[in-house]
Amino acid sequence: MIGSMKVLSMLLAGLTVGYAISDIGPFDSLLSSTAQFGSFWSIVNGLTVVAISACVASVALARARARVSIVVAIASALVVVFQTVGMVTGLLGHWAGAVATGAVLAAVAVLAGRHRGEQATLAVAVLGAGLLGGPLDALVEANDGPVFVWDVVGAEDDVSPQRAIVMVILASATAAALFLAHRNDEPEPYETRRILLVGLALPVTVGVLRWIAASHDAGSAVWLVGLAGMTASAVVASFLLPGRDGRLLLVLCALSAGVFGTFGLAAGNSAQLALTVGLLILGAGIGYRWPHLYVGLGGLLVVAVAGVIEGYADVQTGSEFVLPLIAAYVVVSALTISPGSLALSLPALFTTTLPVTAYAASFQTASVYDRAVFTPTTEHDPMVFSAAGLVVVAVMTCACGVLTRRPTEKSDPPRV
Repeated sequence: MIGSMKVLSMLLAGLTVGYAISDIGPFDSLLSSTAQFGSFWSIVNGLTVVAISACVASVALARARARVSIVVAIASALVVVFQTVGMVTGLLGHWAGAVATGAVLAAVAVLAGRHRGEQATLAVAVLGAGLLGGPLDALVEANDGPVFVWDVVGAEDDVSPQRAIVMVILASATAAALFLAHRNDEPEPYETRRILLVGLALPVTVGVLRWIAASHDAGSAVWLVGLAGMTASAVVASFLLPGRDGRLLLVLCALSAGVFGTFGLAAGNSAQLALTVGLLILGAGIGYRWPHLYVGLGGLLVVAVAGVIEGYADVQTGSEFVLPLIAAYVVVSALTISPGSLALSLPALFTTTLPVTAYAASFQTASVYDRAVFTPTTEHDPMVFSAAGLVVVAVMTCACGVLTRRPTEKSDPPRV
């Protein structure tokens, strides 16, 4: 059995990575601070860099000693903290935060090895913190009680003291837990070059498709082509990964492009946030004890069908409250995979979602005149999202069925 300290280290590391990801804008260019929404330069955004960094670092670290991964994880977590508290600003800070977040994810994935319990804890923590980080910030900032605040120098700095405090606590605890739990670990087997190839190509391909679809409404021909291209890219990438490792990628893409794009997670207030976290933990526990991938995918299909009913008949089914349990269950059921495949797949949850945009004019007062500034706003067409989500989940389910028939490429059984 794996030690409790190792599970704790994966939990803290996953929360650190997910919480950092929740603050990264999917369209904010890291090449040009003045790039407008839908700009070609938005292809190189924070989430794309996180995905590429995680893949490259995981392949490199899988060939090194465990202590190297510990050092990289701790150093990268410190960089994320420095960026969060405003010590590294501008494009340099955004680049540093994205690269470091990917490096933390890669290092802890390598440290988790093929231990199913550690992989499950890491994956669910990244999933939960990445999707609930924004609502958590809103709830924390709504608290009018005393807050420990430090002064940040510089007009360009935009620092949330509450988020900074949370990140400092998470990163500090992660550093200590990783060192205590993994300082005596043995090196893990090296990763194949196919993982590096897929990990570099998939985020770039998805980024191009998102850029093409960024200025188009949901349901338009261009948007649907982008969704089809993104789905096809995920399927092809999953079959290029070794053995059955691509199942997790398919599951996460189904969640992202399909179900999560329609509903999201219920976290409008503290009670809903607590319920969602509880359901994530419960789903992970059930999936760890009784893993059945097809049961989880069947649950996703049911939620997607419920979304179609909501969009067509305008009837609330409450599926968003069951979704966290199903999501955690199906993700854990798709494990165990290689460390490189895990680091490659987890960012797909956040990168494989197509935007829905509408342009609204807001007026800003200049020094001597008024000017209209067009800014993107997000709106949802429930029926289009639901129907598209159902198709994506169905395609990913079929692909998982085909992929499961492939033999594994790992002779040693996973240790639990």
